[in-house]
Parts: sequence; structure tokens; C-alpha cells
Amino acid sequence: MLTIQNSVNLTQLNTLHLNSIANHYIQLTALEQLDEIAAVINNYSRYFVLGGGSNLILPENYDGLVIHNQLKGVTFDNDGSDYKLVTAAAGEIWDDFVANCLENQAYGLENLSLIPGTVGASPVQNIGAYGVEVKDFIDYVTVYDLTIRKFVKLSNVECQFSYRNSYLKNKPQYLVTSVTFKLPKKAKLMISYGDITKQMANIDNPTADDLRACIIATRRSKLPDPAEIGNAGSFFHNPIIAAVQAQELKQRFPDLPIYPTTNAEQIKVSAGWLIDNLGLKGMRSGNLGVYPKQALVLVNYARANKDELIEFAKGIQSKVYEFYQIQLNIEPITP
Repeated sequence: MLTIQNSVNLTQLNTLHLNSIANHYIQLTALEQLDEIAAVINNYSRYFVLGGGSNLILPENYDGLVIHNQLKGVTFDNDGSDYKLVTAAAGEIWDDFVANCLENQAYGLENLSLIPGTVGASPVQNIGAYGVEVKDFIDYVTVYDLTIRKFVKLSNVECQFSYRNSYLKNKPQYLVTSVTFKLPKKAKLMISYGDITKQMANIDNPTADDLRACIIATRRSKLPDPAEIGNAGSFFHNPIIAAVQAQELKQRFPDLPIYPTTNAEQIKVSAGWLIDNLGLKGMRSGNLGVYPKQALVLVNYARANKDELIEFAKGIQSKVYEFYQIQLNIEPITP
């Protein structure tokens, strides 16, 4: 039997610490619950699947059903090739999983260390950091389709990964149950990214563990701990703009970081730099602010709610567009 709780406080279950109450709430801890959950979904006006709560902008009152995915378990399949197939249940904490992989000589995810959230959210968002995206290591994603009440395996290609996006992101009926990664047994360190290159150059014969330690130290020096200050990490996408516009901006602002994309006619630029260059880093308005050490991070210092946060974010978007003619898009999603 399912246990459905009513009026559950989600404030500590989202890393932004936004005040939020769910009218109805289920803890998903076993695959056997899925058929029962699918059977009752239609009794609610809406629903969403909650993972680590690290990429969400929650309303003060969610008038629907929250399914809190807490499925656990990790398996390593050593088939004798140069890779290991590693399957992790969706509710596993992402950074614990990365550490587990290194302990079992399965490499590649080091650059994604200390990203908050769960394994199940990683393919939905196609998480990325320091020159690496999770799509490069995913073999397939197993989901439960709540509409047809069946498990479905989606290959890497079928997931249609793109920058901080995927096919899964627009399929709310797909509940991720596990992710299977294809990880090399020999580490190939990805260190050609800004500060990481400089730091790793000071280490003789660096290992994957060294790289993970470097990534963790770098993130901690620039990003607030959600346990201490409410935040969702990067709040805006790095915008992808026309190469012509990027070249014009680079002439005006030689320090602007720009990055190539797979399309020669498009360039990715640093959203954090655009905000910082306007003097907004460290700005505070009421309960909310721009983190003093990283302009891409918005922080909830007190007891902000969704409406306050959106209004604050829109103010930044407006200033950026007025000065650069670039529209910043918000990265966290609103269920």
C-alpha cells in the first residue's frame, strides 16, 4: 500500500530553500511501488518527480502530488573490455556516486564532482562542468512510463542530449529509475579548462583522484554550500548567440570569455561574466542576492518564495538585455 502524506513542507527538500508546501507527497523507495503510483496519478491535478531538489523553483503551494524518488543501488559490470558498465538508481546522491566510481576504477566523471542533486536528474538536465557533460558517458537511461505503466530503456541517441537539455526534460510521464554509464577503466584526465589547467599543472603525474580534489576545491572556493545558503548553483544558462554578435562583443569587451559550439555560426558566452561586468555581483535585494564570489549564482539569504526569486531574476535579465541585447534563460525548472 502506498503511503500518501498531506501538507508536506518541501523547504528543506529544495536547495534554494524556497518556502513550499506540497498538498500530497509520496516517497518512492521500491520499483514495486510504481504500478500503484501510476494507478493513482489521475486522482491529482498535476504531479512532478522530486530528486535532490537542486534544480527547482518551487511554488509556495504545490497543489498536486510530489513523487520523491529515493531509489537506491549501484552495480558495476566488469565485462573484460576497456570499460565498465555502471548502473546507478535514480535516487543515489550524485557526488557520492562519482566518488564510488573512482573507488572502483571507473573514470570520466571527475569533472562533475560536487554537483548537487541525484543520479536520476543528471541525464534530464545533461549536467556539465569544467568541459565535461554527462551525456558523454551515459550508455542508456531506464525510465518508467507512468502513462502506459511499463519500463522503457532509452539509448544515448534517443535521449537527444543538448546543452543542459534532453528528450527526458519534456517528458514528465517518464520517471527515471536508473542510469547506466559506460566508464573507461583507465583515466583520461580532462584538464583543459581555465583554472583547472593551471592547478593541475602543479601536480606531478596527476591522477583522477587529484582531478576530483581539484574540482571540489575549485567549486567550494567559488560556490556556496546549499546546506548553508540556499542556491541552485548556476541560475542562468550560458547564452549561445550568433558568432557575428559574439565577435562584436569581444571587440567591445576583450576579456569576455567565449566558447565554440558544434555550430560554426554560433558561440557560447559566459553569463556570469556578463552579469559581473554590469557590477551586479554581490548585489542584494531583500531576501535575495547575487553571490559575491560567482555572479551566475543567485542566493536565498532568508525566507524568499518563488515570486520574489522570479522578480529578482527578471531584474537581472532586463539589465543584461538592455546592455548587451542578450536574453538570459533561467536554468532551474518550475514544476
